[in-house]
Amino acid sequence: MLHHSTMLKALTTALLLVAITTTTWAQSAPSALSQETAFLRAFDGQFTGTGRLERANGSDHTLTCEFKGNSVGRQAVFDGRCTTAIILGISMRISIRYDAETRRYLGSFHESMGTIAVLAGSRQGETLSLSFTETAKSIRPNPPARLTITRRNHDIVLALRRTKPGRGQNLDLVLRQS
Repeated sequence: MLHHSTMLKALTTALLLVAITTTTWAQSAPSALSQETAFLRAFDGQFTGTGRLERANGSDHTLTCEFKGNSVGRQAVFDGRCTTAIILGISMRISIRYDAETRRYLGSFHESMGTIAVLAGSRQGETLSLSFTETAKSIRPNPPARLTITRRNHDIVLALRRTKPGRGQNLDLVLRQS
């Protein structure tokens, strides 16, 4: 009987230690949701920078851009305008939100020259990798592409890559928080 009582006390002590350790770890470890909202807060503020737009026909344009970002909880909106030396002006809006249930990002891309795309993907480290699928509402629908948004110190790097050679466009922007 003494042996049984000693084992019961040891088991109770072990379970108590596991419960304390688990509770302490859960309280100190940031939740996935708080990590994602912290990632989205990097989009808050004013950003300026330069970039390049390469069209499928081979034309290449140097861009000067200004963006304003705003995040609220699991969502962020990035509004901007880019111009070229030949006075071509393009406005863009990138809206993304984190879906905690699926652990994925969903969103949309709207551009003033008629491009409307649905975004979906995930984040690995400081890079958000999103499929870029134009909708039927796009004026000149292009094949699917990939949009990556990378956070580097005070910079945000946007890269849109066409997935079919000779079709679609490539866009590279490096924006610095101002």
